[in-house]
Amino acid sequence: MNKVVVKGRLTSDPKIAYGNDSNLTCYARFTLAVEDRAWKVDENNFHVDYIPCLCVGKSAEIADKYTEKGKEILVFGKMQSGSYKNKEGKTIYSLQLKVEEIEFCGKKQEDTKKKEKDFFDIPDDFFDDLPFK
Repeated sequence: MNKVVVKGRLTSDPKIAYGNDSNLTCYARFTLAVEDRAWKVDENNFHVDYIPCLCVGKSAEIADKYTEKGKEILVFGKMQSGSYKNKEGKTIYSLQLKVEEIEFCGKKQEDTKKKEKDFFDIPDDFFDDLPFK
């Protein structure tokens, strides 16, 4: 059975791409920083794992709309391995978490840049020229 549950914070905003298929499938890639409280590096720091994640379809759209760098999330999915040959012909192995579900953790933020991305700033003098006030 291949089922993974990971809780961590995004190291950067998700990178979004759309497929060439007829549905224009959404893809989101991001990395989660996962703190391992059982493994202390020193007095103040715990070991951190960086988990590469891939979302496809609806979960990618959710990641794009509601997540950003520093946001704490809980993801459910499957680990996928892969390999490719680099320019020197050496085989490089990879491992990523294919996200199936996302849950949000922590406090709900009032002002996030994701909410603001559909709006624009109104200049201070915008209302000065209006015939009514």
